[in-house]
This record gives sequence, structure tokens and C-alpha cells, in this order.
Amino acid sequence: MSLQAQYNITEKTMASYSPLDQLSPTYLIEIIKKGRVVVFEAGDVLFEKGHDLGFHYYLLAGKVTVKKGLFSSSTIDSKRKESKHPINNLIPSESTVKAQTAGHLFLVDPKLLDRALAWSESNPNNEQNTSTKQSETGTPQVQGEFDEEYFNWMTSLLEFPLFLNLPPANITELFDQFERIEVEKGQTIIQEEEDGDYFYLLINGSAQVVVGDQKTKLATLRPGAYFGEEALVSDIVRSASVIMEEDGCLARLDKESFQKLLHNPLVKYVSNAEYKKTAADPEETLALLDIRSLSEFEYIPMPDCLHIPLSKLRNNLSKLDKSVAYYLTEDGGQRSDIAAHILSQNQFKVFVLRN
Repeated sequence: MSLQAQYNITEKTMASYSPLDQLSPTYLIEIIKKGRVVVFEAGDVLFEKGHDLGFHYYLLAGKVTVKKGLFSSSTIDSKRKESKHPINNLIPSESTVKAQTAGHLFLVDPKLLDRALAWSESNPNNEQNTSTKQSETGTPQVQGEFDEEYFNWMTSLLEFPLFLNLPPANITELFDQFERIEVEKGQTIIQEEEDGDYFYLLINGSAQVVVGDQKTKLATLRPGAYFGEEALVSDIVRSASVIMEEDGCLARLDKESFQKLLHNPLVKYVSNAEYKKTAADPEETLALLDIRSLSEFEYIPMPDCLHIPLSKLRNNLSKLDKSVAYYLTEDGGQRSDIAAHILSQNQFKVFVLRN
């Protein structure tokens, strides 16, 4: 039995925590699967002074003491309202955190949660969309149903630098345009000096990268490797061949979709320094826009900031002024990218703050 099951950490119990409550059930289940449970006893030191918070920490059970100095301390109780949010904001790095009682924490990868929120919000009807599409091999594939393998490899895919500026609102299209193909040992996937046609992701199996008539081996590709993008980006011929070393499975994206999804993003990014410089110009008309959920905004409010939850943005476009440049706060993560995509499509001038 997993610790998640042992401590009743399910989609039902976690749906009351923010911003997990913004996820569709299928994405929430995956976040729970990939989370970590940390069990502690009374008296345990959970965080030393100078700690680095690499996760979102949810206090699901127990009480902890946050000691910030010799005479300054506070208590976080899992039964209180503030514990329905990650407690990161309540345990600054200059503090020491010690357990008052036995209990447990649930740790969530912030990058994974950010993507899941973006995917869930960008396709809110995902679980109701069950159209069927034929794969290249003729096997029916149900589109729209949650696919754990897709979730896993798409998470890795979006780590690749070429995808950093991809508007998350295009994620659904990306799912549709990528096709998975079965390949055999000895099959040539890319031929040296030919024009580029596809970008590839190796899901399983292995392949050789070779050059020249003697097929000099340059590298071995393993699952999770990406190849074929250089010819698509620079529009040059293939610089090497890629040949399968064993049977496997690839995902491929055609050149047109690659260029459309990766080279024509609607999202424009600016740094906080650039924003402050623009805001200081009296001739500029701009506004900060926060699209986090109401509970997130109320928990950590932002002064002098317009707040419209992403789920309500489309219905509130008529209330926004197109003469104003909107700057989306970076606290919204990839949800801010979705909002920028929506606003851009509706002819608003919009930027995303991202350092």
C-alpha cells in the first residue's frame, strides 16, 4: 500500500486544497500519484534555518511551530483555513520549523503542478471530449481521454528549451498533432542530407546517430531523447542519420505544426525590471492582472492589481480596456500564459512577467 493510500490522500480529499481544486479529476489523480508523503513525530525538526523549499508543502495533519527568532514563533495547524494552501509562505527561510504533534506533509512538484494547471485550464472539457482518431497503424486512438503515458512524456517534452515559449493554450493542439508510431530495429528515421520533415521524441527503444557512408557513430539515443529539430528551426538539410538499434516507439510532429506551435507564439515575456521601467513612463497606460483563483488571491493578495480568475476571463473581456497594456503576474505560472493567449486572440496588448 502506498503512503498516499495509507493516509487517505485521494482526489476527493485533496480537491479541497488550493490550487489543486482548479485541476480536473484526472490531472489531480496524477499529481497525487507523483507527490511525496513525509511523516513526522512530535519534536521532529522539519526545516532547519536557511532551508530551501523545492516543493509545495501541504500540512495535511498535525501542528508545527515556526520559530523566527528568540522570542518570535507561530503555530501552523492542519485544521485551520491557511493549511488549505501550501504552507511555503508561512515558513520563511530564516525560520526553524519543528513538529508539535505527529502528522504528515504532502509534497507536490511545483513545475508539474504548474503544467497540470495549465493543461487542465486550457482544455476544461477534456474529459467530455472522446472523439476517435486513427493512428498511422490503423489502431483507433481515443482523443481527449486522459493518457498517463502522454502526461509523462509531455511533461518531459516541455522541459526541452525549444518549448519554453509555447503557449499552454496550444497544448491540446500539440496533443492532437503529435502522432505515435511503432518502429523496428534497423529502420532509418532520419536520412543525412535530406530535407527536414518531422521533429521526433523517442518514447522507448534506442537509436544511433551516424554520419557519412561509413556510418560513423556519433551518439546513442535513449528514451526521452529529442531529435530532428535543427533542420526545422534553421531550414537546412539533415546533418546526420538516425537509425533504430532496436524496436521502439516514437512520437513525431510535422514541420508545419512544429513551426506553428513553436515559432509563432502569441505570448510575449518581459522582466520585472522592464515592467517597472515602462510603468514609470507617464505616457504609458498599463495594469497588472492576476488570474489566479480567488482563494489563491485572497491568501496571498497583490496590492494595486486587477484580479480576474482565469476561469472567468473569457466572460469578462468586455470589461477590459483595449487602450490599456495588461501585464500578467508571474504568480499565475503557465496559467498566465493561457490568459495572455486569450487576450492576444482578442486584440489586447498583453505581456507576461517572467524572470
